Amino acid sequence: MTTAAAIVVFGCVNDKNERYDPVVALAFEPVMHVTVRSSETPVPSPADPEGLSFGVNAWQLPEGVSWESSQAAAVPYLTGTRLVSDGPRWRPESGDNWPSNRYTLTCIGFSPYDAATRCDSSDGVVFENIDTTTDPGDLRYTLPQTDLTKERNGGVVALPMQHALCEMDFRVKGKAGYESVKIAVKRITVNGIATKGNFHSLPEPHWDLGNETGQMLFFDGSVEIGDTPRTAGTARRVIPQTLDGSITVEYEFESPSGYGIPQIDTAAPFKRKLEAGRYYTFTLTIGPDGIEIVPEKPEPEN
Repeated sequence: MTTAAAIVVFGCVNDKNERYDPVVALAFEPVMHVTVRSSETPVPSPADPEGLSFGVNAWQLPEGVSWESSQAAAVPYLTGTRLVSDGPRWRPESGDNWPSNRYTLTCIGFSPYDAATRCDSSDGVVFENIDTTTDPGDLRYTLPQTDLTKERNGGVVALPMQHALCEMDFRVKGKAGYESVKIAVKRITVNGIATKGNFHSLPEPHWDLGNETGQMLFFDGSVEIGDTPRTAGTARRVIPQTLDGSITVEYEFESPSGYGIPQIDTAAPFKRKLEAGRYYTFTLTIGPDGIEIVPEKPEPEN
């Protein structure tokens, strides 16, 4: 009788100490940092599902064990899993829930879903054989979002998506002293630019470019220039790099007798450190005597 009573009491104590562990659907909230001018600060905004696709990898560790100290021991929980939009949230296409509250998750996201070659705990997100002579898409990744629990933020994991590429475009204007001359720009090409490479996000975001450089066409059409700068073409995605090249412009100006005279000129050197997530606009002045790259105004010191 006494033994039975003790067992009942012991059982009641266990029930009271058992941690509440509800089933919680795993959800994600990709946050897209907007590409900004080189002097501005990125502005985050929630992801609009139209035209976007995301993937995620996740690893679990026992509660109390940090990703920083035990990354190699982490057990894969999601591997290359596509996320699908569910109203304001994104959920694993596989429908996974959070693991038991005895475990934490570390997550790495990427976009577009089909662009990533792989994602793992050592190299992070990997984009291989990227060629920017055609548009590779808006390549994005997250740094590891570490040691997450389902009790935080209602079970929603924020994925702050960072840019792997930058963007560049050109504006053109007439040179002072040639206001009466009609000039139409036909083509703008950047020479000596790296257009192919491989990217990995860990242990630090890095592009492997090799030694090969080439040409990249930024404008092919016709735009008549004037006293104020005009955009020639649209922005193109570019691999971040330390650029040391030149710019070739094909244009046509009208002679005093009314004949169109085609001309090709190259401005060199064209040097610039291009950083991921930035938007660069370069202005060219053009006249019958050639082209020049307008020096950029230095950013104010903090």
